[in-house]
Amino acid sequence: MNKAFCKEPDSAVPPRCPRCGNEGARVATETLLAHVAPAAAESLGEPAYFCGTGACEVAYFDLLERSIPVASAHGLFWPKDPHGPLCACHGLTVDDVDADLAEGVPKRVRAVVQQAARPDAACAKLSADGRPCVARVQKHYLRRRSELGGAP
Repeated sequence: MNKAFCKEPDSAVPPRCPRCGNEGARVATETLLAHVAPAAAESLGEPAYFCGTGACEVAYFDLLERSIPVASAHGLFWPKDPHGPLCACHGLTVDDVDADLAEGVPKRVRAVVQQAARPDAACAKLSADGRPCVARVQKHYLRRRSELGGAP
């Protein structure tokens, strides 16, 4: 086929999920293989991206708009997996955050933040987006605290 008719990815445009259109997070092959079957991982070109939009049914995609659905992935975090942990690396759940808020001391949240900062943290592999969960945990904690009537 003539190259003029092939769709070439535009490197100037941020990678967008082919389903929801939100920007994706680039993931290493190691991360991808930790969350999907090898055959599914091979269906994507490099680089691969994670769609972090909770309501989107795409887990991973590439620049040619090929994708792997959430149903074919495992070990995803909340809200991508409504039953998954908020922090797959350290097992923190949304219920743990609510318990911290009920107790008035964010001991579980603080413990995860400290664990994620350690040099032996395996976030790049265990977290579906290849990133430490600290920002996601803190954002969820602050949002829940606001929803429950706590200080902003």
